[in-house]
Amino acid sequence: MIHKTVILFTLLFTVSMVFAGPASAVTRRVVSETIEQAAKKSGKALTPAVRKASEKALTQACKQYGDDVLKVVARGGLETLEQGSKHGTDFWRICSRTPQVARSFALHADDLLPLARRIGPEFVKLEGRVPGLGKKAVECFGDDAVKVLVKLSPDDAAKMIAYAGKADSPKTAKLLLKHYKKTSGTILKHLDGKRIMAVGLSAAMVTAAYKVSDGVEDGLKDVAHNSPETFTRSIERPLTVGFAVGSLGLLGLVWWLLAQARGFLSNLFPKKRRENTTTPDDARKTISSEGNGSRQAE
Repeated sequence: MIHKTVILFTLLFTVSMVFAGPASAVTRRVVSETIEQAAKKSGKALTPAVRKASEKALTQACKQYGDDVLKVVARGGLETLEQGSKHGTDFWRICSRTPQVARSFALHADDLLPLARRIGPEFVKLEGRVPGLGKKAVECFGDDAVKVLVKLSPDDAAKMIAYAGKADSPKTAKLLLKHYKKTSGTILKHLDGKRIMAVGLSAAMVTAAYKVSDGVEDGLKDVAHNSPETFTRSIERPLTVGFAVGSLGLLGLVWWLLAQARGFLSNLFPKKRRENTTTPDDARKTISSEGNGSRQAE
């Protein structure tokens, strides 16, 4: 019985050595190549000491979390080894499932991991679509907006986050998102990106772009572009403007009616001519004075 047991353990040891030898050699080569790729991604030189420490850390991570760690490190850089050692399972799991975020999480895991835990996979997906902008999106729009932004094209999502970052208030940023949804994204075509990045984004700009995208006369488009505040005031107060115009028209009508009434009354009751009240004595005095004046002149 003892003899059979010894033979069994001998066979198992031999088989394990046969498979372990080549496997270890291949793993060392893959680990070395992965560390070289990671160093290029990080823009760092591999000194002998750094190479040795990095290969040791990567080997340990592969044993603990699986071979997917290799892809994460190659895409994320040498910093992934430090972040993986610090944050453990959550870091490796997120980066393995969404390799596009490996570099962002390698550099900013302290900021991004809490957001990923709080908001969920939508945040990780958004970060993967617009690397480096996920945190900014949450700061500008709030947690709930992530579910909307993650459905946008990467280009639209990047513009929305960039414009919201220049908004004069959180309310303006949320107004931008609201009108984006209403116009199915066409509002972005009517926002001047260069101007926004230079002077900021106001609620008037957002409203003007929304109204233009919703359809206005061609003549008003220039006003909306050059002076969004004026354009917004004109469209946000239609009742006031209409009332003012209506009041002027009513006053004009009243004035015309009064003039017509005055003319009618004048024709109906004409003024009497002033009667001549000069008496015969007054006439004789006038003639006498005119005669005296003529003789003196002679």
